[in-house]
This record gives sequence, structure tokens and C-alpha cells, in this order.
Amino acid sequence: MSFIYNLLSDRITNKKSYISDWFKEKFNNNRPLFYNSVDLRHSGFKVAPVDNNCFPAGFNNLSNAAKIRAKSISNAFFDASYPEVKNILIIPENHTRNDKYLENVLTLQEIIANNPNFNVIIGSLIKDIDNKIDIELNCQKKITLHKIVRKNNKIITSSGFEADIIISNNDFTNKPDIILQDLEQNIIPATNIGWYNRKKSQHFTIYKSLAEELCKIIDIDPWLINAFHENTSNIDFKDKTNIEDLANKTDLILRNIKSKYKEYNIKSDPYCFIKADSGTYGMAIMTVKSADDILLINKKQRNKMNMLKGNIANNNVIIQEGIPTIDNINKSPLEPMIYIMNGVVFGNIFRVNGGRDQNISLNSAGMEFKNLDNLNVKELNIGGNINNILPIYNILGQLSALASASES
Repeated sequence: MSFIYNLLSDRITNKKSYISDWFKEKFNNNRPLFYNSVDLRHSGFKVAPVDNNCFPAGFNNLSNAAKIRAKSISNAFFDASYPEVKNILIIPENHTRNDKYLENVLTLQEIIANNPNFNVIIGSLIKDIDNKIDIELNCQKKITLHKIVRKNNKIITSSGFEADIIISNNDFTNKPDIILQDLEQNIIPATNIGWYNRKKSQHFTIYKSLAEELCKIIDIDPWLINAFHENTSNIDFKDKTNIEDLANKTDLILRNIKSKYKEYNIKSDPYCFIKADSGTYGMAIMTVKSADDILLINKKQRNKMNMLKGNIANNNVIIQEGIPTIDNINKSPLEPMIYIMNGVVFGNIFRVNGGRDQNISLNSAGMEFKNLDNLNVKELNIGGNINNILPIYNILGQLSALASASES
């Protein structure tokens, strides 16, 4: 077993009841979001979250066992928090041709609609839908998107379906459409946790503080489960505005990593990810090993870093310690993705990308997804027994989910 897995497995086992009580108290004070997905990276000497999505996709990649767990957690969530709810409206991204994303939304609908007391339909913010549209998916299923309209301070479908609660699977890179503002109905997760308002740097600042608390319980160095980070604002990659501040902060993080590597006798070369401080889809991300990599950034890289989804300018970035992944399936690098609902882990997926190396982001063309419930473990090389490693994944996923609950 890898150094960090061996260490954490022992400490978590010895402090299991203390950890459980700590999470219970924390989630009582900070109500968990409806759902999250958390990306982890494992280097052998540390394992830590590197991203947290409050409007997760990928439900179509879940195993049947994970979907069953999600159904149970969903039922418990609504029973406890919204016992009067009967009509539920899901509002997704404005996609009609992204087959995999739509399959994800359909799976989410099926998970929630397992409760026979619920009516669950999918709305759409697309303007030119005429009442509803049926889309045939490659999985041999059909998804129906219903046009939504505003009636006073409520959202209804054009056919008259009035939701008691709205679930968003739209990450709101742009500010929410005016139709969704100041509603009487609850929207979960709340739109203010969308990327137009949310910052990754804020999330990881909160995560760092929580990790320090947890590490006091299990008596380890917080760096072992946390990636160093900084952030820089008012960047313009096209004309290199404020690029020196970005380079200086990157240099600081690299020096901090070198210090830790020396402390733990780690021979690897440190590096950083430069990412958009808001946004997803693996856009606007680069890997650097020195401040000069930023100061000498070429035109192609500047153009890549300049824009986000929806033609939003990327003016704010997070500098995050790079964690190489030693995990792989048949020598293709992977990173764990932890799926959480109401603060409870229900699914574990691996993002695998044979076209990438262990240092760079795997969230790019060529990626595929493997589910632990359906995986041949003989193909898996993750530094230890998966049954000992899963509790570590789950705790770090919950810790990141707790941080996101503290953001809103």
C-alpha cells in the first residue's frame, strides 16, 4: 500500500467514531448541498481533492448499485427536508445535442422519480422549444424537455405543471436567467453557488481550514490531504495584464512544495496547475513548472486560457499545487471521482485517459469512465487494496462537500 494510503487507513480506522461525530456536528451546522462530485488525485505520498462540482454531471456513468444507493439517499433527503414536496422540476444545461449529458439528466430524473409519490419532469431554459421536445438518446431511451415559463413568482411548464421544488443541474457559468430570479419556489442547489458567483479559491480556502481540523483528530500533517493554492484576479491573458503577479504567486507555491518535498524526501519535480477560478469542462487549464512558464506564455496558450464556457472571459485564476497521479488501469492514468448526495457518498467512478500522462489534467478528449462496482480489480493499480482505500476516498469527498456547504 502507498505511504499515504497506509497512513490514512490506520489513522481513520483508529479514530472512526471521532471522525463520524465530527462530520455529524459539522453538517448539522452547515446543511449539505443536494449533491456534489469531487475529483481527487493520489501521488503515493499524498491524496487530495482538486475540484468540486456543485451541479454534477456523469450520473449516466454510475453502476446500478450506486443508483440504488442514490435513490435511497434522495428519498431520505426529501423526507427530512421537504416532506410536502410532490412535484419536482429538474432544470439542466441548455444542451439538445450532447447525448451523454442528456443521458446524465435522464438518469438523475430516474433516481429521484423512484419515489412513487413524486412527479418529476425536466424543464428547459431553451427559448425556441414549443411546449416540449422529445430526444432519442444513443442508450435507446428518450428524454423529454418541457418549456418553462414564469407565472407571477413561480416557474411552471407551458403545459401547466407547477413544481413544488426545482433541482438545478445547470452550473450557471452566466448569471441565472431572469426567469429564475426571486422565485417563491426553492431551487436546490441555490443559484448563487453557480460559477458566475462561486470561486474555487474560496472553496479550497474553506477546505484547508476543515482539513486542518480533521488532521488534528487523526494526527497527520494537513498537507498530506490538501493542495497548496493561491489566486490572482484581473488577469488578461491576451495582453498579459497582471501576468507578473500570477508568476510571483506561482513561484511562491513552487517554493512551498519544494520545502515539503524536502521534508518528506520526495524526488519528484514540483509543478502547478493554473486554472480558471470559476468554471468547469476542463477549460482554461495549464501546467507550469516555473514562473518563467507563465512569463513566457505563448500566443496559443494565452488564447487557450483566455475564455471559458459560454464565451466568458477568464480574468480570475487559481494556482493549485500539481499532484501527479500514480493510479492507473492497464497503465492509463486515472483519478477518482466521488459522488455525494446530502453529504453521503453513494458512488465512486474513475476518470481514465490513456492519452495523457500522470502530471496533467485527465479531463480532456479521450477520457472514459470506469465504475468501481463493475471493475475488474486485477486491472487496477492504485497502491493498495480497494476496500482499504474507499474509506479514504469517501472521507475526503465528504470533507470537500462540507466545504461547499460552507460556501453558500
